Formats: sequence, structure tokens, C-alpha cells
Amino acid sequence: MEAKENRPDACTASGTANSIYKDFSTDAPDIQEEKGWLCLPEDCVDMVAVCEEQSIAYDNLLAYAALSYLQGIDAENPPSRDTIKFELLTLTNCCIDAYNLGKRDPNAAPGAKHKDAYPDEKQGAERYKRLSGLHFLQIAIVLRELHHAIGIPCNRADDDGNFDIGVYQESGPNKGCYDTTEEVLTRLIRSYNMAITTKGVTETVATLRDICEKKRVCTDKDLVAVNNGIYDYGHKILMDFDPELVFLAKSHIDFVDHAPNPVIHNGEDGTDWDVVSWMNELSDDPEIVKLLWQIIGAVIRPNVSWNKSAWFYSTLGNNGKGTLCVLLRNLCGSGAWASIPLKNFSEPFMLEPLTRVSAVITDENDTGTFVDDAAALKSVITGDPFQLNRKFKAPRNVLFRGFMIQCVNELPKLRDKSESMYRRLLVIPFDKRFQGCERKYIKDDYLNRQDVLEYVLYRVLAETDYYELAEPDACSALLDDFRVANDPLRQFADEIFPAASWHLLPCKFLYDLYRHWFQRNQPSGRMLGRNAFYESIGGLAEEQGWQLQERVRSTGRMDFPEPLILEYEVKEWMKSGFRGSNPDHLCSPDLKDSYRGYVRISTAFFDGGYDIDDSTNKEE
Repeated sequence: MEAKENRPDACTASGTANSIYKDFSTDAPDIQEEKGWLCLPEDCVDMVAVCEEQSIAYDNLLAYAALSYLQGIDAENPPSRDTIKFELLTLTNCCIDAYNLGKRDPNAAPGAKHKDAYPDEKQGAERYKRLSGLHFLQIAIVLRELHHAIGIPCNRADDDGNFDIGVYQESGPNKGCYDTTEEVLTRLIRSYNMAITTKGVTETVATLRDICEKKRVCTDKDLVAVNNGIYDYGHKILMDFDPELVFLAKSHIDFVDHAPNPVIHNGEDGTDWDVVSWMNELSDDPEIVKLLWQIIGAVIRPNVSWNKSAWFYSTLGNNGKGTLCVLLRNLCGSGAWASIPLKNFSEPFMLEPLTRVSAVITDENDTGTFVDDAAALKSVITGDPFQLNRKFKAPRNVLFRGFMIQCVNELPKLRDKSESMYRRLLVIPFDKRFQGCERKYIKDDYLNRQDVLEYVLYRVLAETDYYELAEPDACSALLDDFRVANDPLRQFADEIFPAASWHLLPCKFLYDLYRHWFQRNQPSGRMLGRNAFYESIGGLAEEQGWQLQERVRSTGRMDFPEPLILEYEVKEWMKSGFRGSNPDHLCSPDLKDSYRGYVRISTAFFDGGYDIDDSTNKEE
């Protein structure tokens, strides 16, 4: 493993700390003074002697005993928890006994009676009670000092109480990360006092929230937590884990420098397989293949602001997108990813996993999915704060730093049809179909092999240099199709404006035409009201080359037939009283001299074409 590089700016903490007292912020001296009782006084060299003076409060005795004990052990190589429990409990009770007994009278003769030798011995209610197990205050101090317990803010603010207690994992599958789950914290607390009550656990957590330093999750875009250390993407080096760098999740695959691309031979069907060739087979478009490799890297580089969500799209089965998701999940490892379907982003209580994972990988979304409220979805994609609703708990504002992949067999419907929604989407077509003999061993075996995953990790970290995702033409075209499919009004505009014969389309005519078009094309949909239509159609009209103008003369622009009237049976605009069979006459209604409406820009300024009145025709 490479030597650790000195990177003081790699993870922003809100304060510095010495070995005993950790304040919340170097810019908050009032907080430091308020919490200063947790410092071990300089004269507390011999805790038993200090307690004999009988001038120490009970809570100070408990805290100073713990701090004094912890100063005397090797924090980098501490004794076992059982040893810590026994030794700290013994020291604490010795201190309590010393306080209760007081100092021996130096003038007392040898063999003097007990009450004469110890005239200051505490009696009755004045006596401090001995402990049968570590006190919750002491457990909190031990967790802070030996387990690097810290307060981890859930968003960019760190002064509103919106933070979780995280404990550093020195070993195990999450080595190098901080665990903020209630289950892990409770189990750790009970490991120092198995008889502690539920109330005692709650008191321990509350104490931790008061005494722990606050430190934000590492946001350095170049630092990537992998299974065997922290990889510096910018300098291409692997560093040791460091408690000063706060990560909540990591890739559970080791980074192996110069890892080879393994070629696997299958003796049963005589095929040779390697992951690079397999990735090339997922699409005939080299730009799509390049993008898929970039997405693999994005999944394990959550500190980069990608500002995109990848949607793998195909209406056909056996297209490879599900198998690619297996690779992505295996690269992340257990606990580092979550599956959250799109519909859950508009439902309460479904986004809690986002507080502890670095990737969302969902390979199944229901057909006909409708996202009613996309606010949380948009915030998750761009790493902005959003409100997280929790069962039986107060809502909180949180941030998600990571990348999201959604597999869809049908493009979902979004109520939010704004460009701010669309520009967050990277819709990727999976047009291939792998029919014939299904090679299940690729998903079940090959993509689970450590050497394959180690090569993939090496390739996307050591052999690349990018901080933005490519947008192939095929993705842009598919996103344009999605815009139209998701927005009936856009479909209407795309069909009607190019097909119109008139060069002036009055606002009232457009809305009447829209109602008839909608009844034919979206019979089960929800039609826009008049005002909502007028507010929304303007931008779409401009995209098609039409401009809204006031009191435009109809002469020269509408004195010829408009076939759309007959095509969509817009009876309100058919020629009044006409009973003949000539369609041109039927589509040439009696017109006013002027209208408020949309004019083709190419014809907007010919001589005598329009007048502008500062007032708006409210009736129209």
C-alpha cells in the first residue's frame, strides 16, 4: 500500500481537537468553554488522591476517572473491551471509596479506631454510590476516545442539531468507514455494559451528541473509499484509511495496481469471456460503451457532482442492462447501494437508505410508473438538501452524495415537465437483444469473481481521467423522445404548429383545437385548463418558431382554409351555417379583424401585418 499523503483539506471538519477534549468549532469559543468540564484537570495526576480531598462532584468523578484511565492506555492498541470494563470500573469504585472515606488523619495513632482515623468519612446520603457497571457518561467518553465517535451533519449546516453519531470501524467489512446506524451504536454501547437499560442507552447517545466533535463527510472529489484504503484519483495513489477522513460507505473491492483483465474459458461451451469484450457487446455504438464505463466509475466516485441520473432503457428483454446492474452492485458491495424505484421518490418514508449509501441501483421499475412529486428526485440527483420523512420520528433535511441508476422497460411519466428535470436525466438505450443460448454464468459467476471486479475497479480509477459524463447523440435523441412522450402538450405543439396552414393561430383557437386533439390522443389523460394551457404553450410555441403578439390582423394570415379544423372536428371554428360538402369552405370560418395569438416568426413583420395594443384582450 502506498504511503499516506498529507491532505489536510481532503475532508472539512468544523473544529480541531486534542486527545481529550474535542470542541465543536474553532470559531465557537463559547461552546468550548461550555463543554470544558470534559477536560482532565492538570492536577488530576492521581485520581484516588484527588477524590480523597472530597471536593469533587459525582459526575466529575465519573468523567475524570474515565479520562484518567484512557490517558494511561495505548489508544492505537487498546486492551480488550472486557479488560477496559474491569479496569475502568475498578478505578472508578476506588475513586468512589476514596471520596467516601476521605483522607486519613495524619495525627491518628497507628491502630486508631476507624472513625478516629477517618474523621471526614461521608455518611448516609452524602456517600457516593459504587458502580456495578460502567456509567453511561463513561461509556460515551470511551466511545469518543477509542472509537472516534463523532457527530456527522446530515446536510451542509452543522449547527442545527441535525446530525447522526457515527463510530469508526477499525475492522470488519466496513473498515475505514463510520457507521451511523442505531443498531451498531446500541450494540457497541452494550458491549461496555451488557446490563445497561434502554434508558441508559438513550442517555449514552444523548451524552455523545453533547461531547462529540462534529465532522462533515469527506467531499473531496478525488478521494474514493475502496476496500483496502482510500484511493486518490487525482494523484493515482492508494492511501491508508484515516479516521480524519469521514466516509459512510466504500467499495468492497480491493484496489490492485496494474490488475490484469482476466480471460475466463468455459469448458462446457468452449467460449472465452472477458469483461472488456462483454462491455463492447452491450451496444453497437462505441460512444454508448464509453459512457457505460464512465457510469461504472461514477458509481464508486460519489464525491463528484455528476448532476445526472442514468436511466437504462429498453422495451425488450435480454438486453444486458440487468446483468450490468449486477456488476455495479458487486463493485459497490453490500451496504453501499440501495434499490429505490422511481415511484418511491414521491411516497413518504421510502428514502431513509439514502442517509448511508453511495449509490442507488434499481433494475426493476413498474410499467406505468408515475412520479407525482419529483422534488426529492431532483434533489437526490444533484446532491441538494431535501426533507426526509421518517416513521415515528421528526422529518430532517439530508443530502445524498452518490449516483443513481434506474432501469426502465417503459419511460415513466413525470408530473414535472420542466427543463430542470430533463437536464438531470441521461437516458441510455439498450438496443441489443441477446437471444439464443442464455449464458447465465456471466451474471451468476463471472461478475462475482474478485479478479474480474479488481480489474474493473483498477480500470475505472487508474486508467481514466474525467469529471463529467459524456452525452452521446443516441442519448440526446432518446431524451427528446422522452420529453414528447412525457408531455402531451409538447406532443400537441410538435404536431400542430408545423402542420398549421394559418400564419396566425388565435389563442382561443389553439385551446379549442387542443381540447379536441387531447380527446382523441389522450382519452384517459388529464386535460389542462384554459389558464394553465395559456401559461404553458408559450415556450413550446417559441421552440417551433411562433411568437405571441397582441391584436394581430387576420388579413393575409387567416383568409385561407385551415385543414386542422376539419381533421380534429373543431366545430367551434367551422364556417357558421355552411351546409355544403366543400371542405375548404368548412375550414374557412368567419373571422374578426384581429386576434391575440401566435404568429409565425417568418411572417411576423411584413407590411401591414399587425398592430400592437398595450392593453391585453382579457376576454380572449
